[in-house]
Amino acid sequence: MHKKNQFIVLWTLLVFMLFPLQALAVDYSISKVTIDAQVTSNGTVAVTENHTYKFQDDFNGIIREIVPKKGTSIHEFTASEQGKELKVERDEELYNIFRSGENETITIELRYEIQGAVDTYADGAEFYWPFFDDRNDSDYEQMTITITPPAASEKTAFTGYDGAYQTGSLQRDGGVQFDMGKVLAGSNGDVRVIFDKHLFPSLPQKDGLVLADLAADKEQMANDAAALLAKQQAGKSIGNWLIPAAGAALLAFFAWAFNHARKTKQQAKPDTPHFFVPKQKMSIPATLYFTKSSILTPAVTAAALMELVRKQKIEQLSEEKFRLIDRNTEFIHEATLIELLFDKVGDGEIFETKELESYTKQELNHASYTDSITLWQQGIQEEVKQYELYGKHPLLRGIVGTSGLAFGVASIFFGLLELFPMMVVSIIIAICFIGFCFYSPITYKGHVIREEWKQLRTAMKNLEPTAWNHLTQDEKMRAFSYLLGADEKSTNLTTLSFTTAYSDSAFADFGSFYNPVLLTGLFVAAYSSTSTSASASGAISAGGGVSGGGGGSGAF
Repeated sequence: MHKKNQFIVLWTLLVFMLFPLQALAVDYSISKVTIDAQVTSNGTVAVTENHTYKFQDDFNGIIREIVPKKGTSIHEFTASEQGKELKVERDEELYNIFRSGENETITIELRYEIQGAVDTYADGAEFYWPFFDDRNDSDYEQMTITITPPAASEKTAFTGYDGAYQTGSLQRDGGVQFDMGKVLAGSNGDVRVIFDKHLFPSLPQKDGLVLADLAADKEQMANDAAALLAKQQAGKSIGNWLIPAAGAALLAFFAWAFNHARKTKQQAKPDTPHFFVPKQKMSIPATLYFTKSSILTPAVTAAALMELVRKQKIEQLSEEKFRLIDRNTEFIHEATLIELLFDKVGDGEIFETKELESYTKQELNHASYTDSITLWQQGIQEEVKQYELYGKHPLLRGIVGTSGLAFGVASIFFGLLELFPMMVVSIIIAICFIGFCFYSPITYKGHVIREEWKQLRTAMKNLEPTAWNHLTQDEKMRAFSYLLGADEKSTNLTTLSFTTAYSDSAFADFGSFYNPVLLTGLFVAAYSSTSTSASASGAISAGGGVSGGGGGSGAF
């Protein structure tokens, strides 16, 4: 697996980090909400809310947050279902309504009074209220808000803001109904209604005029909407040619990359039908890392020890005993492995397999062993890097990287214009371009190495003894080490059969028998003994509608 694949994993983790997850949250949806606000002549507003919840699992109740505007207060909050009163617990602005169940659709009726919510002016009496705001964590699939005057109002004026904009309609009694449809979580949607002043004779009059202010707001919102529409049209015109062009460019890049990789791989295939062991280009552990898997298994550790025997840095005295001959190694990872086995585990000169078992059984040695194995793996990675087996393509990276950043900016532009489909497509295109920026194809040299060792693995399955015997001793040991290191399970029938057939001849010049089952099993046990795993919040948001008021819904 190419190391650049780690970037994909990191990018995936980043996406998940940007979209918070609610652990152990109740699975529910709010299919319908109706809010009826009856305004009385003394300025108190009697509110009746009906919330229809659809639960997909166990639940204990629902939550309603009501944050009153400055100068107002909430009183007489009650909850019921089909006339049966439900238990309510209040925690400041949060009301927890207890109603447990499982996989049900329920409708809960809430009743409360808002005191001080109506302000009278010389030209009218205003009710301006946020029944929800950007603190709300739940979507409302269908929301309707109705504001009813204490008596018929002849000159009602009204408007809605944000999510309530242009959703209101005048009723026969002068009331106003806001049919808001779907309201997304995190949205604002204040409603503002001005009734005839004479309907509220007992309320003190405030200075100023309110109808002119409302008219100015409506005019400003209309101008903003017109300006937004014009910008949206311009944005659509840009997006309608920019997005298809970017899509075509991406397809062209991917097609070029695919064809380039396919042709390079075909050209790298060995042109000889005869069996051969590839020439030594990298150490066996590095070759396994590059051609087989970036996960270095215990079998690779066993193959690395065999490689040191082949290079005559280590002498095998018996099946379980090794002696250090030469500390001067070609690669850092070889020196790291020698230090681990002969200095930490052994006595500096002799390493015995039983000592590794005893060493790793002691918990105090786990961190030291793991650190050494990690350094050994890093050394192998560094060796692979020095051969430049992956292409750079700096010009291509610069082009696609710049294009990705440009589409990231474009997605923000489309989002500000509320062209959300184009915003989503632009984000996807930006991710594709930026991901392509890390494109590092295997070079011709890299494909040659992979294809040669792949041919070896295939040929060894049905290799004739005569072909094996024609190999040099060095070729036999390299082939033997590679194939055993490539197999994560040295106890399977294929490996056992191969070991029986070829191990004696592979190690003939070294006067000992190499038992891969024993040695690989030893490193597997060491890995199991020293492996450990570990694992390990919520956020409170602030917001508000008009005058700091608002609220939302939830469940528990």
